[in-house]
Amino acid sequence: MEDINEIYDKIIGKLNEGPSLILEIAERIEKDTLQTQTIVDYFAAKGEIKKTSRKFGSSPIYFFEKDREKALNLLMQTLNNQEKALVNKIREKKVINMESLSSAERYISQNLTDFMKKVSAQDNQTGQKADYLYEQGLSLDEVKSVINAKDEKSKPVQREMNAKKPKESKEPIKQEFSETLIKNGFDEPKEIEKGVFLCLYGRHKIKVIVQILNKKSIVKKDFINAMGYSTVYKTIVFILTNAEKVAGNKSFGNMVNVIKTEI
Repeated sequence: MEDINEIYDKIIGKLNEGPSLILEIAERIEKDTLQTQTIVDYFAAKGEIKKTSRKFGSSPIYFFEKDREKALNLLMQTLNNQEKALVNKIREKKVINMESLSSAERYISQNLTDFMKKVSAQDNQTGQKADYLYEQGLSLDEVKSVINAKDEKSKPVQREMNAKKPKESKEPIKQEFSETLIKNGFDEPKEIEKGVFLCLYGRHKIKVIVQILNKKSIVKKDFINAMGYSTVYKTIVFILTNAEKVAGNKSFGNMVNVIKTEI
């Protein structure tokens, strides 16, 4: 019977050549893929080997810390254009306040934990707690340093903006939007973004998000964007639309609902 130390040495030898998939490691240690994954995951759980959360095909990518960049570049091949754009933005800026991201980007970020992490910190401009995304591999001290540097750089600009900023006034919701919302059972609408409202729904007055989309077709990108609002506001989203065609939304469960209506 082969000694576990011999198997371990073979795995280490393979990973020293670079990031590897289960099938590649299985060929090296001459085991089936199920046995191989059990063995490699055991060592990964001890922290000796790193593995990606996202899969390349049917396998995570296994690697040593020194090869993290190579592993992530390989994983980039599995991303769609929206995901790649967000990863490149994080790589460029290193740390991003999540308030500056679109609702779709916030939702997408949940599936990109190999590339970025989330941390909460105090925003020195507002004094409020803020959520930040930062590039995977940065230490928390490095993240703090970047946040503080950005705060210091923005202070003179912020003071100038505050000095010139007129008293804010809330514009009334367009009458046609208000009528559309109310006739569909959504009360006390408050516009949080253009065409997006926080409303009370049902006899129990549950807070929900309602997005009004006046377009010919609702596509998957619209559902991803809506799911972003669900993630941020932690509630159900309704899309009110007059679209003739609506893409399937089974993957979003009951969190995003479509209501066809006249707009």
